[in-house]
Amino acid sequence: MHSHHSHSHLHSAFGRAAEMAVAPRGLTSELNALANATVQELSPYAHGLSGVDQTANYLFAAVLCVSLGGLCVLTLLFRWATMGNAHIRHLLTMSNPDRQVYWAQNHTSIWPKIKKHLLYAPLGRNRHNKEIQLSSAISIGTLPSRFHTLLLTVYLFSNIAYCLVLHWGTEDRAAVIAELRGRSGELAALNIIPTMLFAMRNNPLIPLLRVSYDTFNLLHRWCARVCAIESIVHTICYLVNVIDSVGYDGLKDNLATPSYAWGMVGTCAFTMIIVQAFSPLRHAFYETFLNLHRVLVLLGLIGVYVHLEKHKLPQTPYIKFVIILWGLEWLSRFVRVAYYNFSLKSGMSRAHVEALPGEACRVTFELARSWNYIPGSHVHVYFPTVGLWASHPFSVAWAETKPRSAPLEIEMEKLPSWNMPKHQSVISHYKTQISDSDGPEVTHVSLIIRARSGMTRKLYEKACASPSGMITLPGAMEGPYGGHEKLASYGTAVLFAGGVGITHCVGYVHRLLTQYSQGTCSTRRILLVWSVPTTEALEWARPWMDQILKMEGRKEVLRVQLFVTKPRNQNEVNSRTGTVQMFPGRCNPSTVLEKEVAEQVGAMGVVVCGPGAFADSVRAAVRKKVDVGNITFHEEAFTY
Repeated sequence: MHSHHSHSHLHSAFGRAAEMAVAPRGLTSELNALANATVQELSPYAHGLSGVDQTANYLFAAVLCVSLGGLCVLTLLFRWATMGNAHIRHLLTMSNPDRQVYWAQNHTSIWPKIKKHLLYAPLGRNRHNKEIQLSSAISIGTLPSRFHTLLLTVYLFSNIAYCLVLHWGTEDRAAVIAELRGRSGELAALNIIPTMLFAMRNNPLIPLLRVSYDTFNLLHRWCARVCAIESIVHTICYLVNVIDSVGYDGLKDNLATPSYAWGMVGTCAFTMIIVQAFSPLRHAFYETFLNLHRVLVLLGLIGVYVHLEKHKLPQTPYIKFVIILWGLEWLSRFVRVAYYNFSLKSGMSRAHVEALPGEACRVTFELARSWNYIPGSHVHVYFPTVGLWASHPFSVAWAETKPRSAPLEIEMEKLPSWNMPKHQSVISHYKTQISDSDGPEVTHVSLIIRARSGMTRKLYEKACASPSGMITLPGAMEGPYGGHEKLASYGTAVLFAGGVGITHCVGYVHRLLTQYSQGTCSTRRILLVWSVPTTEALEWARPWMDQILKMEGRKEVLRVQLFVTKPRNQNEVNSRTGTVQMFPGRCNPSTVLEKEVAEQVGAMGVVVCGPGAFADSVRAAVRKKVDVGNITFHEEAFTY
């Protein structure tokens, strides 16, 4: 029966081919359509939904959606539980801050073990955010945490399993390949949605779940890899069945049709994305990678959309949704940037750039409109005259409105000074004034930008070239992003900063001291630990640290420890007996935390922002002590 059916297909197809051979040239379009029909008849399992088990496809697509949705719901419930616990702790201890013993203790042995061995654990022993270097110039990125590895493993193997649930008992190999083509195509199209969502800065899941963009960026990279692999499998299945049926000549005719040509463009674009996103290339040429990445994503989405639309396939709405999502993301970013950085009254936002010792810049944005500042947040900045398309994330170090009140005369302790700048600081004319209010609306936002390569290097060199070491240029700022962690409910706050990571911490310290003087926080011990390579680096945050050190009630709660890893001589760094101490050599977070846990007041929040190796050492120190007292760990990282 089967051979007779195949014979009739062949007879019909070759009959049409014979008609085409003698047809006049004027019927080109009809003949192309006829040629495509011929190929489809000769390879029935290579086209559209032929041989595809669409019922099973919908089932596994639904399972994948429910899995991702379920993970979001569980994360949301976990966030609500931790936020509720912190809020109750805040309310109960704020009015009675000296009685926080209950909150300093663990009341279960299970939760500290989960934190120690899963949530805070690196994949191996210690390494998490320290980059894996093949050489001084080649980095292959960082390792995911143990918990993230577990999530990614489940996601990866579930996608493999969904692809392999096929009718393997079918004798016709082409039918099984067609079923795999349909399954891999369905999942590839569906996985584009989380891939795009997780890549967006304005991803609504970030504030909802209070999961960092850094985590979503990790998930984005792995979703993209799975999506690309499924696209390649889908394409290979199509190629195998077409070549088996009509050979390479038939394949050539088939790929001449718009649907399959654009489908191939989509697969090639996704494959190129994975190749050019290979970690050493991505890290070495990041700005080039980012621009090429966007072009390839656009090309890939167009290719997939045309491929699906031409065949009227049921996955078309997935791609329409992704295109709408991406369009809304860019629109929201444009509106946000335009609103805060442009006004008819004051024009465009300006950036005052000040070259600092240690190859860094202090950049203060004078915004066109007042802006909502959140401690611990970061922004993306644009300097059109330095790098037209370049946009980089930086932690907000300081934010304020130029105060109208008179300066507060307070007995003052300053950071020790060795390197007086050759010019007056851009913010020195109002840095000695402290506003009594702590309103969120600000007009001046300051960052520290280290000179690396690309835009940051050009910016630093531009400032250095100026006789005064300062320049003013047009700039724009997008944000704020992040800043989800609130420290006011902790009796003890320990903040570790490595190098330029101080920018993430000073805002928290300023906010906690303000709340302490107002009686609105539970915090009674604040320790700021700052590790810098040389004493020159202390200039980066000097204006802000000097403001903090003269705040009301500061001596009662705040201590500062400065570690200089490469002092020019031992006399340069001397330990002080006051609340600001300096030490030569590397910071040992385990030693620091040992002492803090022994004198812990209430729950302890530990924050770290700095180089990967430094952050990993703080993480290891917290894990050692997490079962001794109630300790929560927060890490701010920008891995890419």
